[in-house]
Amino acid sequence: MNQIIATAQQILDFKVGAISVGSVIQGLILLIIFNRIISMIMGPLIDKILDRFKLETTVRGFVKALVKVILNFVALCVVAESIGIPIASVLAVVGMLGLAISLSVQGALSNVSNGFLILVTKPFKVGDYVAIAGIEGFVKEVSMLCTKVLTIDNKLIIVPNSEAMGGKITNFSSEELRRVDIETKAGYANKFEDVYAAVLQAVKDTPTALQDPAPFVRVSGYTDYAVVYTIRVWTKSANYWDCYFDLMQKVGEFKDKNGIVGGVPSMRYISDK
Repeated sequence: MNQIIATAQQILDFKVGAISVGSVIQGLILLIIFNRIISMIMGPLIDKILDRFKLETTVRGFVKALVKVILNFVALCVVAESIGIPIASVLAVVGMLGLAISLSVQGALSNVSNGFLILVTKPFKVGDYVAIAGIEGFVKEVSMLCTKVLTIDNKLIIVPNSEAMGGKITNFSSEELRRVDIETKAGYANKFEDVYAAVLQAVKDTPTALQDPAPFVRVSGYTDYAVVYTIRVWTKSANYWDCYFDLMQKVGEFKDKNGIVGGVPSMRYISDK
């Protein structure tokens, strides 16, 4: 028995330079322990802490990623020290690797820096309907590298953060109200007041159209055989498309109910063509 213990001790004491087998085993045990601890911290514990600050989903993702990187770096330093590798050497190696990686992945670093800009300036958040990099849709996720946008026809498009912040950003959800603008035409035989009345009835019958601010109806142009009317109605941002299509339908219905006739080209107009 003593011989077995002595042999095991010799194996543990075996060194390559300043690193022994025993210290490597000790480091592996510490690595397993740190892995479990980090998993516990990154689970329900950090969620409870972040819930106290009532952070947005985007900010929570950045904070959790940053905390995970810091914890893993601390664990690496402790394990390296336990094995016998000086922390100063670890920091030097990490610095060199960081420089090499930064030169080779400049595009990725640009995405990360723009991700932090999104975090700080908050031009949009998860759930907003936006137009970025020529794409319209709902923001599904904002990470350190990219922004995921879900289009109306259910396509998931991944936009690099450098492209998202490199051009114009239109956020259709940032304000509580949006204005719906449509046009309709009526023949010259109709009185302006009759068309106004029919359109306002249509607006009033549209459930998602607001009466305050007041709807706007005015003549905005003339064609060869019809008068163009512009209709502007306010609605809640979340109801924009419902209001748009409902109003288009209601205007047609109430024009018919009120006897508003459309513009019909005259025989003279047709012969001129």
